[in-house]
Amino acid sequence: MSTEAGAARNGTAPREPVSPPTALNGSTAHDAPPTAAPPTAAADDVEADRREASELGLREILREDFRRHYGSITHPGLHVLAVYRLGQWRHTRRQPLRAAVTVAYKVLNNLVIRNLYGAELSERARLGRRVLIGHHQTILIPPYCEIGDDCTLRHNLTIGYAGGSASPQDVAKVGRRVELAPGVHLLGAITIGDDARIGPGSIVTTDVPTGSTVFAAPARIMKPPTR
Repeated sequence: MSTEAGAARNGTAPREPVSPPTALNGSTAHDAPPTAAPPTAAADDVEADRREASELGLREILREDFRRHYGSITHPGLHVLAVYRLGQWRHTRRQPLRAAVTVAYKVLNNLVIRNLYGAELSERARLGRRVLIGHHQTILIPPYCEIGDDCTLRHNLTIGYAGGSASPQDVAKVGRRVELAPGVHLLGAITIGDDARIGPGSIVTTDVPTGSTVFAAPARIMKPPTR
């Protein structure tokens, strides 16, 4: 006995086979990729990334710095930042812990970071999160200087004043994701916009717009002397 006859005897009409729905691009629902799960964890991470460096604990921000410096515990740039973060963190502690950490910070900063590593990073400067110090020698970052998140700093970097009579606040403010190549000098109360790139040997004394690239004059090839 067929299925259609049994269905007719029971008083029900036979059901037509249901084909899978067709998408707008011609593929069926079985071919469509599965939908992704709601990004709950990703949303939490994005929200956490909006925090300022001062809002993170010492362990959390050092973990970020460690990952930014290629996961190398021996990277000198990581050591420079670690001592700086320690100097910032100590201001949130109470006595007598604050006094003990202050002694350790000053010894490390003056004897190791400044004299051995050749980097002067003032504790009164403001550095953002995930800053990379690719090469550590000859770096000067004075008080009141501001450097945003995800910036890259190279060696022979000088951030200073345009003149001897300048105010201590007359220093550069660097935005986010800025790349500073070797030999860069940022002088005066200037602003470097987000995503800017400053090329090697550039002396910058004016504001740099967001997303701009700055390069020094190219080298000239001189003809060899005739004999």
